[in-house]
Amino acid sequence: NSQPLSFIDNFEQALDLSNGEYFIILGDDDSTTKDIVKVVEWMQSNNIESVACSKVIDYIWPNEKIEKYKDGLLHIPVYSNSMKEVDCSVQIENLIKNGFLAYQNFDLPRTYHGIIKRSCMEEVRRLSGRFFGGLTPDIYSTIALACVVKRHVIIDYPFSIAGACPASATVNATVGGHSGRLNDAPHFRNRGEYQWESSIPSYYSVETIWAESAIKALKDIGKEDLLKDFNNYKLYVYSILLNRKYILNLAVSETIKIHKNLSLNIVNHSMKLIFTFEKVVLSVLFNRLFNKNKKIIQNFFINGVSNLKSAKIILGEKLGRINL
Repeated sequence: NSQPLSFIDNFEQALDLSNGEYFIILGDDDSTTKDIVKVVEWMQSNNIESVACSKVIDYIWPNEKIEKYKDGLLHIPVYSNSMKEVDCSVQIENLIKNGFLAYQNFDLPRTYHGIIKRSCMEEVRRLSGRFFGGLTPDIYSTIALACVVKRHVIIDYPFSIAGACPASATVNATVGGHSGRLNDAPHFRNRGEYQWESSIPSYYSVETIWAESAIKALKDIGKEDLLKDFNNYKLYVYSILLNRKYILNLAVSETIKIHKNLSLNIVNHSMKLIFTFEKVVLSVLFNRLFNKNKKIIQNFFINGVSNLKSAKIILGEKLGRINL
């Protein structure tokens, strides 16, 4: 293209120039396996509109800046060939209640490393006027598609390869490159005038950009009513915690200031933040304790313990009084 494009316009034009019945979007450091053609043929035969894989193959390109990846790394996950059809409406409700955090962990349609029937994206364009909107096209399309796709399947069989070269967004995120002032976000380059959602704190992070684009998607396709379950305070707290290493002061100050947009006084807003922070910390501690104790039990039954009396003492201390 003779003119520089925003992220959104790049995805928009790429899909607009395509003419296949199904499509997948990849980065220039990604790839697919040869089996992807078989997956599409299976989709066509069974009238499946969307397929996502529970796992992808990871390839980290050689990177001299990160010692453990200086020679690159290929990881092929263990897979079972299983499949399940998913109710998208349930998944998106759960994602909204989770504050739009970690959307890849939900069984939702995806244009990026997922296979989509083109007619579903045409429906998104009919409703919103575009294929892609917001600031980041991957989550925008995931949210929009979740509201229009009728048959979505998750398969435990990798058909794409997620690459991470030294210049990639994945690598950039690991060294704090995806956090800072909102004006510094690359998502705004060549985007033109853009109205940031008032319920999202005005700073640049993966979490805030994702949530902002997700809200845009729901509004654009006429599903704004789903936002009644939006757990915004969970988003606020996690966004601060996950970016504390690089922009703690900025994240905290912008999150506090947003009380004006929420029509709350600063005391009520601060109390909600503190209450949510306590819940998040307790949840994290509980999960860590549970996972630690789970490993102790697994090791006991898998490896055995030569001294049963010692085992009772160990497990009793970790898990409380139990009857072996």
